[in-house]
Amino acid sequence: MSGTLPELNEPKLTIMLVGLTGDGRTSVMNTLLGRDQKHGPSASSQTTECKMETVQRGDQELVIIDTPGVLNTEKKEEELKKDIAEIIAGAALDGGPHVFLLVMRAKRFSEKDKEAVEIIQKIFDDGFEDYTLVLFTYGGELVPTYKDVEKFEFLKKFIHGEHSVHSFENNECKNVKGEEKEKQVSELMKKINKMVENNRKRNGPRYTSEMLKKAQEIQKEMEKSEPNGTKADILGKTIEAFVTGLVGQPWVDLVFRIVKFAMEKVAKYA
Repeated sequence: MSGTLPELNEPKLTIMLVGLTGDGRTSVMNTLLGRDQKHGPSASSQTTECKMETVQRGDQELVIIDTPGVLNTEKKEEELKKDIAEIIAGAALDGGPHVFLLVMRAKRFSEKDKEAVEIIQKIFDDGFEDYTLVLFTYGGELVPTYKDVEKFEFLKKFIHGEHSVHSFENNECKNVKGEEKEKQVSELMKKINKMVENNRKRNGPRYTSEMLKKAQEIQKEMEKSEPNGTKADILGKTIEAFVTGLVGQPWVDLVFRIVKFAMEKVAKYA
């Protein structure tokens, strides 16, 4: 008997949402969780801290992590430092993300979009692009194809073929319902699983970095010392370790450099 068996999907898949403030990450999370969208993007719906929820989809359990948006001009330096610590700590949970969804509004790209992506890349460092799928929101006729995206230098590194780009038409709940919404999610999951399969053969199924490994060390120590602690407790104490400097000077210095880089970008739009 010839041929090879098809690759099995990961039974538990961790998906992390990252992007510019107000570009629709919360809406994407609700769509993946099967919730209705009550409104379009608004300040009141913006994520101010990491949120993690799970949903069963077919034979896969999806762990979905939403994060604070980057390039928020209303944030002061200490708030931005906490946001960055939250993103790092959230990414370290459950062994690290299988995929990042870089959520971007379908529109004409601006310098602000470019700089938001640069901040996210600064947080996650090398290898991040191999685990990232660009997801356009609030689409319509403006939704670019992966060929269009390749023309933009700041997004080009994320493009490894058609499975690297997807779009959700999520302006209003009434616009996309039932079968069409399910089709959007189903097609996205196919692309995510394809990316995970490719990474399993190359770099490993989950993204990691030295920063994430350090955060995971802290989380394991907390799990041992507080076996009854919740994920929220572990997340909170990991954030505290990075914000207060308990992680050690090299990591404090690295976080400081990321915060300084982000603040320089934010200052242009304040």
